[in-house]
Amino acid sequence: MNRTRAVCFSGHRPDRLPGQGEPDEPETQKLAAVLLGHIENAIRSGKDVFINGLMAGWDVFAAEQVITLKKQHPHIRLVTIAPYSSHFFSREKCWTPEWVKRAKKVCGQQDIGVKIVENYRTGIYYERNRALVDNSAGLICYCDGGRGGTAYTVEYALKNGLEIINIAESGVSV
Repeated sequence: MNRTRAVCFSGHRPDRLPGQGEPDEPETQKLAAVLLGHIENAIRSGKDVFINGLMAGWDVFAAEQVITLKKQHPHIRLVTIAPYSSHFFSREKCWTPEWVKRAKKVCGQQDIGVKIVENYRTGIYYERNRALVDNSAGLICYCDGGRGGTAYTVEYALKNGLEIINIAESGVSV
């Protein structure tokens, strides 16, 4: 995979997304339209690999948008980097039955799927976030300024010179 042609995603869990990331919510539909536009711009600029971290919320939501665009741009690839695989959908409270279903659908349509380790361990989400950035030239994120893994990933991406688009701070009304 050529890093210069890759973009990764990072963002919050469902409770911190407009419309909670629910497809039928008007705020989510607006967010999807904005995200689709940014992904299409990336494709026009030569990006063809899109990497997500497979967590409920922004990661799965962004991957769904890439899958939508694959119909128009069959050359683009969706890569999933999961932090671990054993009991993955049962560890975090964000994994509602609907989000598990959506994540499994993403996994069924990804072009490449990898995991960092088999079992959860302390710090594994940060390792996964570094892997996202280390394999990308750009980051499209939804970071509302709070603390946590998304803020860490944005800071790490800044230190590593990635082009960053933060939809939460872009002034776009969602």
